[in-house]
Amino acid sequence: MYPAVSGNNVIWVSNDSMNRSVSVQLCDIPSGNNSTISTPASVPLVMPRQLAIAENNAVWSGTNPQTGRVNIYLYDIATGRLQQVTKDEPGTPLDPGVSQDYIIWTNLTGGSGDVDLYRIAGGTATPLVTAPSYQMETAIGGNTTAWVDNTTGGDFDIVISPLSGSGGVILSEPGDDRYPGVSSDGQYVAWIKFIENRSAVYLYDVAKGNATRITGESARPDSVAVDGDLVVYSDLRNGNHDIYMYNTITGTETPVTQDPYDQSYPDVSGGVIVWMGNNTGRWDIYRTSAG
Repeated sequence: MYPAVSGNNVIWVSNDSMNRSVSVQLCDIPSGNNSTISTPASVPLVMPRQLAIAENNAVWSGTNPQTGRVNIYLYDIATGRLQQVTKDEPGTPLDPGVSQDYIIWTNLTGGSGDVDLYRIAGGTATPLVTAPSYQMETAIGGNTTAWVDNTTGGDFDIVISPLSGSGGVILSEPGDDRYPGVSSDGQYVAWIKFIENRSAVYLYDVAKGNATRITGESARPDSVAVDGDLVVYSDLRNGNHDIYMYNTITGTETPVTQDPYDQSYPDVSGGVIVWMGNNTGRWDIYRTSAG
């Protein structure tokens, strides 16, 4: 469940109910080899948006059953090294995002959430946002970070900020804005806006500073990712979850799946699209190449 892709690598959560085990799995696409990269002391949460990958960095929110604490874990695919990034600190770290150099996550404490940033090379974490409001669903790509925030009161908004912390924007139009995804180069941020019983995918061009709605409100999207020229999302327009992709160059939408089964939580990297589907009666991971 909940796959993420970067380059030649795909990761996902494997929930083996028969053997009562939960793990993070890694697949090398060229060879087709699968391996387990989590341990019994770093069990991933079986929740959406709790693992991410960028180049050789795979991260997830997980628990050590002996302590019961939730922490952020980092696995270096090149070296095979696994490390616990957070150290059983107060709060609950969730929604990790990762780039080549940084990890970002939300630390939930009581009725609020703050955003923390971790520099991989230096091994140091610093607060990016500390506020009495609620921050969650963090994402990062290149020098761009994004998260969901209710600082303005009432509904949730998307905050987009460079790593420098200056020059950020709050997209505070009416409706709840949720589930941001940032392209690996930091050029685009995609998210879903919910207004009453309608929802649509929006795309923000960081360089141009403008936001565009790229689906009709009848599409009913519920999960989105962006990389390069492609935005991918799952929606319920046909009564079950299907995967669609939108090309930012041509402005056209193309179905990736259209069948009676459910496909959801897509991710995209370098034209490779992955998702979870229940075509066989259980959740499996599927992959295709755009174009």
